[in-house]
Amino acid sequence: MAIPVQITFRDIPSSDAVETRIHKYAEKLDRFTDRATSLHVIVAAPHARSQGPQHKGQLYQFTLELTLPKGDIVVRQGDTDNHAHEDVYVAMRDAFKALERRTHEHFEKLGH
Repeated sequence: MAIPVQITFRDIPSSDAVETRIHKYAEKLDRFTDRATSLHVIVAAPHARSQGPQHKGQLYQFTLELTLPKGDIVVRQGDTDNHAHEDVYVAMRDAFKALERRTHEHFEKLGH
């Protein structure tokens, strides 16, 4: 059963290519854990002036909220293992890797 995915774009236009890639990552995550009930993905590109003058390109940030029966797992860009990136696909990859790690940790703590 596929995880229901909600995708929100903030400060950038929506992208079919980005949505397609998000769904592929969600499918992989679904094979990893069949216990997830939903996934909310927020794709953001805050305005350049809030990133400081040293950044000329736009930084993409992802927030992933995975809902599980025994707790939610949230990964936000800027976490220690999950940084914003100028390439939307690299930022996405890093965010989903962090989510996978935290999901493993979550189930290990529960003894699953």
